[in-house]
Amino acid sequence: MFKFLKKGREVNNLAKSFNGMYLMLQEIVPQIEQNPNQAEFRESILVLAYIATKGVHDRMDENEISMTHKIMIPTIQRGFITVTYAYQLTVGKLLTIANLLEMDEIVNEVMDKGPAFYELENNLPPKVVNNI
Repeated sequence: MFKFLKKGREVNNLAKSFNGMYLMLQEIVPQIEQNPNQAEFRESILVLAYIATKGVHDRMDENEISMTHKIMIPTIQRGFITVTYAYQLTVGKLLTIANLLEMDEIVNEVMDKGPAFYELENNLPPKVVNNI
C-alpha cells in the first residue's frame, strides 16, 4: 500500500516538474524567437535540462511511470493528458530550442548525467535542487 502512495506522490511531483518546465518555456520561447542569442539564454536552457533529467527522467525511471500514464497539468490542458504529450511540450520543446541555439551537445551532456550535469548541480542553489 505504501508503494502505491509513494508512486502517487511521485506522479504529482512529475506533474510539477512538467508544469515548471512548461511555464519557463512559455516565458523564454518568445524571447528566443526575437533574439536567438545563445549566451543570453544559456543558463535557463541548462536549468531546464537539469529539471528534465532529475524531475522527469529520473522520477519516471525510479517509479516506473510509463509514457502512457495519465497525468493532470492544468497549465498545459484541462483534464488528464498522457505523459507523452507533456513530454513533447516540455522536454521535446527544450531539445528543439537547444538545437536552434546550437546547444545540443551541452544539453545532451546534462541530460546524460555527464560532467556538465554535476557541475550544474553543484552550482545551483540547494533550494532549487531540493524542489525538483
